[in-house]
Amino acid sequence: MAGIFGGICLANAQSFHGGVLAGFTATQVDGDTYGGYNKAGFQGGVFVNTRLSDLFSAQLEIKYTGKGAKKPVTSSDPDVYTLTLHYIDIPLLASVKVKQIGSVELGVIPAYLFSAQGEDNGGNLPSDYLVTFNKFDISSLLGININLTPKLWINLRYTYSLTSIRPEDYPNGYYTWFGKLFGQKTGQYNNCLMMGIYYQLK
Repeated sequence: MAGIFGGICLANAQSFHGGVLAGFTATQVDGDTYGGYNKAGFQGGVFVNTRLSDLFSAQLEIKYTGKGAKKPVTSSDPDVYTLTLHYIDIPLLASVKVKQIGSVELGVIPAYLFSAQGEDNGGNLPSDYLVTFNKFDISSLLGININLTPKLWINLRYTYSLTSIRPEDYPNGYYTWFGKLFGQKTGQYNNCLMMGIYYQLK
């Protein structure tokens, strides 16, 4: 897919545009024992896109994305658990223009996990727990872009791992509707909501 995108960009060099992006994430890990998009994170990077026709565009991004999971602490359940996963994401996507709104997008996200951290009641999570996460992940992507100006837009995006990020199985592991839709019963998967601001420089 990356090769196809590169060929498209070369063939349409006159409509080649780039810019920067920044925003926030709300994430959880399907397959652990904690539900809810309670882990807040940051995303930031660069993008390049090209128009294929009046309706269709293609886009490539390179960005840092914070993912993970977090258990809310309450008076009735004071146990602590936080998992922070640091990824380099390379989203590859196609979008369809929606008049007077922006566009709808669909794609995949190859990703590399370069660092994992976390803590529980005992302090920092042990390294033998953290090294069990797979270094590479690929996720599905579905989103919408809302135009503010011709060069500035808001992006709302949902992503879900297509491959397991960790083979660990829990008897009472929690899977959201999306995971259940694809029959996920074992392993763990990144499940992310994202909001970003995109600014086109050229």
